[in-house]
Amino acid sequence: MFDVINQSGFLKYDLIQTAINVILILIIAFVANRLLKKYILKYNKKNQRFLLRMKSITVYAFTLYGLFNQFTAFTDIIRALAASTGVITLALGLAAQDAVGNFVNGMMIATFHPFKIGDLIKVTDYNITGYVVDISLRHTIIKTFENTEIIIPNSIMNKAILENVSSVDNRKANFLELDISYESDIDLAMQIIAEEVMAHPAFKDTRTASEIARGIPAVTTRLVDFLDSSMHLKTTIYSTDNAEGYAMLSDLRISIKRRFDKEGIEIPYPHRTIEIKK
Repeated sequence: MFDVINQSGFLKYDLIQTAINVILILIIAFVANRLLKKYILKYNKKNQRFLLRMKSITVYAFTLYGLFNQFTAFTDIIRALAASTGVITLALGLAAQDAVGNFVNGMMIATFHPFKIGDLIKVTDYNITGYVVDISLRHTIIKTFENTEIIIPNSIMNKAILENVSSVDNRKANFLELDISYESDIDLAMQIIAEEVMAHPAFKDTRTASEIARGIPAVTTRLVDFLDSSMHLKTTIYSTDNAEGYAMLSDLRISIKRRFDKEGIEIPYPHRTIEIKK
């Protein structure tokens, strides 16, 4: 039976050599797959899912090539393809131009790490904000605050102007803006704001030891503008991330409004003084 297979020219090598080659190819593929997976999980914390997919595609491609290369028919097919490389390349290039572009841009994202899975990013060009939940070979998936998923091709993500909120030292600046009347005590208003901010559990004190020693306050409120009916106050408040900051601002508006009402600080309605001349 072995002689019949060998004489038919179906295999490139004799049956025993082919069996040895197949076993070696599978062992090398198994070992390479394990080592690459271990290396990616240990030394590359960014975009691991994307790199693991690339690893699987690469290992499987080389494994299949090695297995198919044991057959003489496969060699003949490769020669035929090589003879018509120009035509095939042109056809594939035209048919898969977008797919290749997304793949290349996905590789650039995995290499340069402008963002990773779990980051909160803002795609400024398209007014999209959300968390990165997946980076595939073709596209990036962003989960918005409205709990919807937006699928964006990698070619767009690699060229777009992005704001990576999560990449800034584990702190997020939040701006609390309030108006008080001209008749209100501005010093008392600033004191109430500082007390309520420091009492909130999500507030993050970002002062250094030297700044604390110099007496720099944890919360600073600035008078940024005189409006028609009010004085405009702005306070910068830090939180761990954007989600905590968003909830904290809501809590502070409620607690500060209650304190203002209790202490006689007015948040005025817009009003105008009209003089009628006879």
